[in-house]
Amino acid sequence: MILLLSEADVANVVSMSDGVRVVEQALRHQALGGGVAMPRISADVPGNGGAFRIMPAIIPEIGFFGLKTLTGYPGRRLPGETYFALMLFSCDNGALRAIVAGNRLTGIRTGAASGVAAKYLARPNCQTLGVIGAGVQARFQVAALLEVRRVTEVRIFDIESAKAETFAREIELAFQVRARAVPRVREAVSECDLVVTATAAKAPVFNGEWLEEGTHLSGMGSNTPNKRELDGTVFARSTIVVDFKDQALQEAGDLQDALRTGAIAPEAVHVELGDILAGKQPGRQHEREITLFKSVGMAVEDVATATYAYERALAEGLGTRIDFEDASVLSAPAALAELAAPNPSRAAQS
Repeated sequence: MILLLSEADVANVVSMSDGVRVVEQALRHQALGGGVAMPRISADVPGNGGAFRIMPAIIPEIGFFGLKTLTGYPGRRLPGETYFALMLFSCDNGALRAIVAGNRLTGIRTGAASGVAAKYLARPNCQTLGVIGAGVQARFQVAALLEVRRVTEVRIFDIESAKAETFAREIELAFQVRARAVPRVREAVSECDLVVTATAAKAPVFNGEWLEEGTHLSGMGSNTPNKRELDGTVFARSTIVVDFKDQALQEAGDLQDALRTGAIAPEAVHVELGDILAGKQPGRQHEREITLFKSVGMAVEDVATATYAYERALAEGLGTRIDFEDASVLSAPAALAELAAPNPSRAAQS
């Protein structure tokens, strides 16, 4: 039996607090050699500008392996349609156990990874958060960072000022924290303890010289080679931590630019977040250090979070149970007879 979890089911069983805890455990476990992370497989859909991606991972500790599929159709996604989905398989016998809607879950795990990074890399007394971009993912980023730090003020910049204003009101209502839209991007960077870039920009969104000493930055929008959020100065001034080195080097356009132009040397990109969680690398080392978490997302986070959703849904009786198999089809003689039976429609075509 397979459990199908809708977006509403996921919302009912996974909070951002859950996501931060689950992602932290999964990344630590993977860094200690207990899981298998594989780079994303990507291909363009010929002739129409779409993209198809597959993200697989194996996590024996939690008893599941699986994959997430996602499609990229810039400007052509429709409300109510599904573009992210996960499949979970049992490590015991390889059976498919769950199909999980992946839109909200992707937002939670992406935000959660930034939250985990801030937990280990940001100064403990952070109070001001600057957010560049007021789209869907920015909401998950804010939720995660407020989960791990006692922020008292959030500043939001977006090229569409109305979106920033709306987002600020949403933050104030949801988190009871002061939030305001700012008219200039510099105001979401200067004098901010935490900075998040959550955009689809093709060129850097701020000048790296604006970063204050001691700032922690989460750069998560540039996840394809044609995107650029951060300039070379940001990378040069920062201690760089990535989620998945191989994938970040393949996909993050701004990181690739920093390496190509010589803003940083290749050896500057060697610490993964999991290494810090596992005690293999240090976290923040001093108050004046600028730290950068450069993330592109990884399947270990998806599979771990989906597994948590599956187990919670089972315990609470949520989700829809489906059976892909039928007893008569499982019978070898019946299956052979069905294959051998004449097909009228096929005969008509011949």
